[in-house]
Amino acid sequence: MSEEPAPASPIAAELPAWRVERHERLPSTQATVRERLEAGREVDGLVVRAGEQTAGRGRRERGWESPVGGSYQSLAVQDRWGGSLRDPAITLHLAVSLGESFREAGAKVSVKWPNDLYLGEGKLGGLLCEYVRGHLVVGVGINVANPAPPTGAALTGWELAFVDDLVLAAVRAGLEVALEGAPGLAGRLEPLDHLRGRSVLVETATGLQEGAYVGVDDGGALQLLADNGTVRVKSGTVRQWSGRPEG
Repeated sequence: MSEEPAPASPIAAELPAWRVERHERLPSTQATVRERLEAGREVDGLVVRAGEQTAGRGRRERGWESPVGGSYQSLAVQDRWGGSLRDPAITLHLAVSLGESFREAGAKVSVKWPNDLYLGEGKLGGLLCEYVRGHLVVGVGINVANPAPPTGAALTGWELAFVDDLVLAAVRAGLEVALEGAPGLAGRLEPLDHLRGRSVLVETATGLQEGAYVGVDDGGALQLLADNGTVRVKSGTVRQWSGRPEG
């Protein structure tokens, strides 16, 4: 007698089905989704993919090189959960879900708080989350068959279509976990943590903070052991790090 499949969670049923648009070239998939949203068009569940971006960007308006061969896509989800998609921890939830999915597929990917993916010591990709007019807009870029930057890494030999679809499945899974409010984000990050065992310099809204990285809490905040004790950083950018992860 075969087992009955597990029922879908209520959150899974509330998330939109993806509808994917593929473009040969765009300035930015993230900008395209945002422009449609700000123009009042329906974007819930929309996924915009591009074979190449001429003006891709990451967090804090940094440029993101996006030559042909990489996986570049942005999606939008309407916030039906009372503002829950504004939670800064959403970014880390999605990054962890992406890291887990790539590892299950055979790539030993690590996650650098709060939004970067690494393969070995090379940056593989990253994600950008923005909350715009009651929607979460998520952009993900992954190096696949494109020439990676000198300090980067790529999933050489992987099928681009497989990576595109893996990213969408991972984002959905990450949203489900985040919206269900299940504890354990810190524990899920631990085996993927690119900063584990390192000393780091973090840029925050109030300045630079230096210390020994000791992980994150379940709210997704980075924790540093500094001269004045343990410091909790909810939002910032890790500018420098030294040492190597344990293990």
